[in-house]
Amino acid sequence: MKKILISFVGVNDAGKLTGGKDGAILTALENENFDELILLWNEAKLENGKLSFSEIVRYIRREAKKRNLVKTSRDEEFEFYDVTDHNEIYSKLKAFTDALEKRNDKQFTASISSGTPAMSACWILLAESGDFSEEFPLRLIKIKDPRYGKSRNVEVKLATALPKIIRMKNELEELKKTLPVAELDIKRGKLYVAEKEIDLAPIEFCYYRYFVELKLTGSENEKFSGTEVSENFLKKIIEFHKETFTDYDVARQTLERMLNKEWGLSTNTFRSNISKLNGKLKKVINNESLYKLFSIKADGKRGARFYGIEAPKEKLKIR
Repeated sequence: MKKILISFVGVNDAGKLTGGKDGAILTALENENFDELILLWNEAKLENGKLSFSEIVRYIRREAKKRNLVKTSRDEEFEFYDVTDHNEIYSKLKAFTDALEKRNDKQFTASISSGTPAMSACWILLAESGDFSEEFPLRLIKIKDPRYGKSRNVEVKLATALPKIIRMKNELEELKKTLPVAELDIKRGKLYVAEKEIDLAPIEFCYYRYFVELKLTGSENEKFSGTEVSENFLKKIIEFHKETFTDYDVARQTLERMLNKEWGLSTNTFRSNISKLNGKLKKVINNESLYKLFSIKADGKRGARFYGIEAPKEKLKIR
């Protein structure tokens, strides 16, 4: 069986980089044989301002390879607005683990000893709720600190804590029910969030409709990379523009010329329009949590980011 260890990268994992001993991740690899290591991280500077989490990731992978602690390793960068926000962490962590290939010959283990307390709680909720996999459960471990005797990887058994975790999940579901609605009025070209109008330009309105429809159809967030957006995206924006803004204008004329291969819609222009759209949302939506849910968010590394709306699809309406 292939054994795979997954862990968020925490401050304690800096190890020798800050003059300390091995952190939880390297210690876990010393304690137990794993075939693959997957590091999850969010870029930020440590309090001293001299060390970043990307440097810690490189250090862990380098040390693991040098000491032959694991056969292969890889890392996945997350973009968290708030590393203490359970809702944001859980949704992104679940999206990541949903994409993992789960089979009889693989055992996934998550270490809850690194990262913020909110990250640890999300691992527990993911495993105990069955959201990771009902058929192939996620194994959880915490790493016993060597300062308190011989270190070992301790399996996390929650037992009586499970009702509390289920209650937490139910509370999240109840919170989703109280969320306001984002509504697109196609005939008038208007967007309302929590019954407040967001004054969008026609192109921005069409962009938002594209990502609302993406969510409503159950599609995954879409990847935008390279120098130009896809032809499908361009076709859809022109289609939406024709439907809502019937008067022929310069903007649509420009898009149609792009579609006819005179030139393409650059990803720089795409990102600029997304930024303007989100800026208008933020001005009207004063609540930061609501803004995060209803804005068009980008995840992933530079040059290949996935765009989408986090709000539940039942809170997005088109009329």
